[in-house]
Amino acid sequence: MLAILLLLIPILSGDNTEASVLVADNTMSRMVELNADAPFCALYTDRGVIQKMVLGADPKKVRQMSSNLVADLEETCKASREKGKNQPPGAGLIYPGTKWCGPGTLATSYDDLGQHRGEDICCREHDHCPITIPPNTCMNGICNNAPFTRSHCDCDAKFRRCLQNLNSEVANTLGALFFNVVQVTCFKERRPCSQWQSCPVYFWMNSTRYEFTESPRDFYAHKVLFFKTLLQAMHDILKKKHNFLRGYA
Repeated sequence: MLAILLLLIPILSGDNTEASVLVADNTMSRMVELNADAPFCALYTDRGVIQKMVLGADPKKVRQMSSNLVADLEETCKASREKGKNQPPGAGLIYPGTKWCGPGTLATSYDDLGQHRGEDICCREHDHCPITIPPNTCMNGICNNAPFTRSHCDCDAKFRRCLQNLNSEVANTLGALFFNVVQVTCFKERRPCSQWQSCPVYFWMNSTRYEFTESPRDFYAHKVLFFKTLLQAMHDILKKKHNFLRGYA
């Protein structure tokens, strides 16, 4: 058993996935890694690699979905990867099954929503935030040099609550991407200055990180996922060791 645990140390200290969200299917045979840099995603089908990444990641950044949802995400990822790393500033993925969740919109009208209607409503409302600073513009003493629009912190907070209230796999994945991976910066009003001070009306601040409102069932499911992956990794190691020893028999 000690030998097995020692063999597992490299797996448990796996790659740093702090800046990404891992989305795997229920069989742990297909996984999409979503991140903030072009081409914004990576695809994995090697169980050993998937196990290593899942065991080495923050459990809150590992999402497990049905095969059809993962398949949709794979198709979107493949299209993005075909464009390569040289994508224009502010580019990114429109999350599959939505028309408002991502840079820009695929909607033809305000009422045009995707398959994931609830999540799309959250994204649409955030896109229509009444107080924003467009890219490469200034307002009331602060400038947005980013290639995408910055929103008032009240809009970001409302967006976060909207996703948390849905508490679906898609909503939680979107929340983790927007608030924990992209780590958006919002702006809010500064306290009034005195008559002897000169200061901008607004100031920048980091949006609050996305926390999952998981039920006890969700917590149990994540524990089962961890130990299921761990046992599968142990089984694969023992199988490789057995095959290796048979070669010398």
